[in-house]
Amino acid sequence: MGEWWQESASDAMFADCPFGLGILAPDGTVLAVNRALADLHGVPADTLPGTRAHEVSGPLSHPEVLASLLRADKTGEPHVDRVIRGRVTGVAHSYVCSFAIWPLRGDGGVRGVGITFTDITGDTSALTRMEQVRARLALVNEAELRMGFSRDVVGCAEQVPLVVVPSFADAAAVGLFDAPVPISMLPEHGFDPPPGTLLRTVAAVVDPKIPDLPVLSPRDYGRPFPVPPEVRAALRRQRAELSGVDPRETPTVIGQATPDAPPLRTHLLKAGMHSRIVAPLIARGRAIGMTMFARLAGSPPFEADDLQTAEELGLRAASSIDNAQAHVRQRHAVRTLQRHLLPRDLPEAPGLSFAYAYQPARAGRLAGGDWYDVIPLSEGCVAMVVGDVTGHGLQAAALMGQLRVAVRAVARLELPPAALLAHVDSLMDDFAVDGELASCVYTVYDPKDRTLTWARAGHPPPLLLSPGERPRVLGGPANALLGLGGITFEQTSYSVAPGSTVVLYSDGLVERRGRDIDTGIDDLTGVLDAEGADASPNRLREAALRVLPADPEDDVALLIGRLT
Repeated sequence: MGEWWQESASDAMFADCPFGLGILAPDGTVLAVNRALADLHGVPADTLPGTRAHEVSGPLSHPEVLASLLRADKTGEPHVDRVIRGRVTGVAHSYVCSFAIWPLRGDGGVRGVGITFTDITGDTSALTRMEQVRARLALVNEAELRMGFSRDVVGCAEQVPLVVVPSFADAAAVGLFDAPVPISMLPEHGFDPPPGTLLRTVAAVVDPKIPDLPVLSPRDYGRPFPVPPEVRAALRRQRAELSGVDPRETPTVIGQATPDAPPLRTHLLKAGMHSRIVAPLIARGRAIGMTMFARLAGSPPFEADDLQTAEELGLRAASSIDNAQAHVRQRHAVRTLQRHLLPRDLPEAPGLSFAYAYQPARAGRLAGGDWYDVIPLSEGCVAMVVGDVTGHGLQAAALMGQLRVAVRAVARLELPPAALLAHVDSLMDDFAVDGELASCVYTVYDPKDRTLTWARAGHPPPLLLSPGERPRVLGGPANALLGLGGITFEQTSYSVAPGSTVVLYSDGLVERRGRDIDTGIDDLTGVLDAEGADASPNRLREAALRVLPADPEDDVALLIGRLT
């Protein structure tokens, strides 16, 4: 590095400057600091040179400082008037600083980086306020963005404490009522919950750098508890409530660790909780819970301005959690409807045996319109059908139920598969809305001449397992989806050997994003081939479901029939 930085570092102006000054190498190695900068880190000035910025506990290792160091080295552009907040590990010292970083140039380009820190803890200057507003707005926006990606209630609630700790609070939690509390008929009573109402903490995060505070799990804070007075006050007034004292003036803490207190409070009291904000979660005229933000020993207390940030976080969280709860309720309603629409037991047919499965998509998605059915026909014939309505949700499940009924009704007319699909296609205009479409495969097995006849409407082809042979893909024309109208359907027939098995399935079993469906069909035939054609339908069903990922993206309907 030469001696280029030593002359500046030995200057009396550098040493005596009341602002923290430092010179760093392009790789982040500390070359020189003055006493003011060392004091911000709680160490003697001669201990910092030679260390890397990310190894130091204090402002030098703040993520925003490290990112600015990297940008200054790469772009050669300065970064000024940035405000950061953090904690120095091991000395119970918190800081709020503004900093500036600029490149130090030489004949060969950037040879180092200069940095200044100004301790503005307690400063209420306009610049500090503007930076705090900017930081808090970014905090609220990040929390809302993260919550927007989650349709799971707990997953949504977790985003708030994950975002605000440690930049805004040392600990944060979200608690929800088991049932939302409607607004009181008396406005002055707000959302005061009735006696006996319980809250349950569903998400909590504490700063992992806080000493002697154990890592928390839902087992530590998941026990339901009566609504505390501070939460009742926030709900009655429909605004965030600040409580606590400045520990620098009065060394006391908030509340008592009573048996009825929130389980999390015991842990936070041990860590010296002295300042707390409780913000209500209110959405669509109902109180759904609360958010809690806490400052612990070594951190400055919350101020009045922090209430606005907490209230805004509560408003965004309430909206997102309410949407997630509505999604869960809708998903439950769709699943309940679909369970009632799908056949509970398949009919018995002489000499035939069946296995079936309905596998819903991953938890975050609404159920779709997949269905299966077995329909006895005259003279020992039997029809097997699997279909799939496009889309998800109540509308898709309702259309699925209508299609299943329509297929069963038309099947009584003993129409060939192609004619049946054409007839059902003409009925789609009567009960499909918003241009919904559906795929379907309809097969008829005639045991007298051992003939399997099928037709498809945009559906994956059936598979046939015959004794002594590898699984066969029963192709034939794919035809168009049901609902397009005016389509001529074609059918195909195939003679099957005794003991053969036919496998019908919806595309969720074999189709993956970014992968050709033929690859999925090959995987399915592979697992069925490994079991063998003599395997029972139940064993083949379990083997077929093994091709699904742990978190399937789409619903799956599967129907397996052993033919005599």
